[in-house]
Amino acid sequence: MGLYDLDAERNILSSVFIDKNVIIEGNKVNLCADDFFYPQHMVIYKYMKKMFDQSIAIDTVTLRAELEKDDMLDKAGGITYLAGLTTLIATSDNVAFHIKIVKDLATKRSIKDMLSQTTKDIKKLDSKELIKFSDNLKTTLLDSGNVEDLIIDASTIQFESQNAGAIETGFAAIDSTTGGGLNFGTLTILTGNPGSGKSTFLNQILANAMSLGFNSFLYSGELTYQMSLEWFCKTVANPNHLVSCSNNFGKYVKVCEEGQNQIMNWSKDKLFFYSKEATADEVNLVNAIEFAALRKNVKLFILDNLMTLECSGSDKYEKQIIAVKALKQLSKKYNLVIILVAHSNKSSLQNREPHVFEISGASEIPNLADYVFKATRENSEPETTILILKNRITGIIKRKLKLSFDPDRKRFFTRGQEELKRDFGYSPVLKQESFLQD
Repeated sequence: MGLYDLDAERNILSSVFIDKNVIIEGNKVNLCADDFFYPQHMVIYKYMKKMFDQSIAIDTVTLRAELEKDDMLDKAGGITYLAGLTTLIATSDNVAFHIKIVKDLATKRSIKDMLSQTTKDIKKLDSKELIKFSDNLKTTLLDSGNVEDLIIDASTIQFESQNAGAIETGFAAIDSTTGGGLNFGTLTILTGNPGSGKSTFLNQILANAMSLGFNSFLYSGELTYQMSLEWFCKTVANPNHLVSCSNNFGKYVKVCEEGQNQIMNWSKDKLFFYSKEATADEVNLVNAIEFAALRKNVKLFILDNLMTLECSGSDKYEKQIIAVKALKQLSKKYNLVIILVAHSNKSSLQNREPHVFEISGASEIPNLADYVFKATRENSEPETTILILKNRITGIIKRKLKLSFDPDRKRFFTRGQEELKRDFGYSPVLKQESFLQD
């Protein structure tokens, strides 16, 4: 594939005929005649720039006159070629994109020539000459114009008039500490030992998000669809849809069929699961999250858990870093709330003072997170503590939230029991019909 683009070059020249200020756009990235690959285009752009600098109107008549003065019309392709450029496009709106293409290809051609020449002379070059070559290579890259895209003038950034928004967890103490809930564009790590209540805590966040109108997504590497839905339904269900049952192992509570049907209807087009048929690697996950965000308007993603992801990489730590980096980029790119579950490491049981590096796996993981929560449960007590270990948004850390657990409702609740009483709004609202007749 050649390092040139005929259409991009012709479109730039055609755009100048429509609007001479296209030359200014080219100047912003130091576009010059030599950046064009085709000789006739080099000539045309050289004369266009000269005419612009001299405040001469640019059209086929004036350009032809300037070219003929220096006997360069034939080298520019002739009058027929010039006339063809004027009818090539109808608008110059995309010219900045075409300029970038031409400048980028010119830079690559230049680097290719430099490398080719240096390869021929490599045996003759000493260290000083190699350093000079390296400096020339950097200069060429910095002159490409594309490097300018890597920085932005601070004065051009507009302040948000208000908070970008957040998804409330449904636990007031956490929401007030984190800045109104889990802020959009953030990655949260939830850690804790098995049995510490992480899944129940997440189910309530999931239900609360849906009740607020935020579509949600769940990946579970350990539970089947059936198990995930049964647990979710029990967390969401109101008391009138819970029935007592018994079997050989004792009494238990389940959601009645009417309740299940209403919760499932409420969940339609609001809750999505990651397919059990798909490999849970970073490529599939990224594609699934992007699709769900763009096509299904999903804002909350819960991934349970890190250890079940099958990502590329030479070892398990590199795989984890690749996965978490991908999730972090997605949260920022699409303004999402992503929660990732990660177990605590063995040493966490011996730590007197909890810290963010208790997460099992690569030590870089907590550095990528915006929030880190830890769930702990003492022995068999029906109480879980959520400890905020990291909070990049407000900076408030080491706050603890004590949560009591109701085994029948599969819900956590605080002192006022508001969470236990909460109606997530899945039941249809019946409207009373008027008895008045027309």
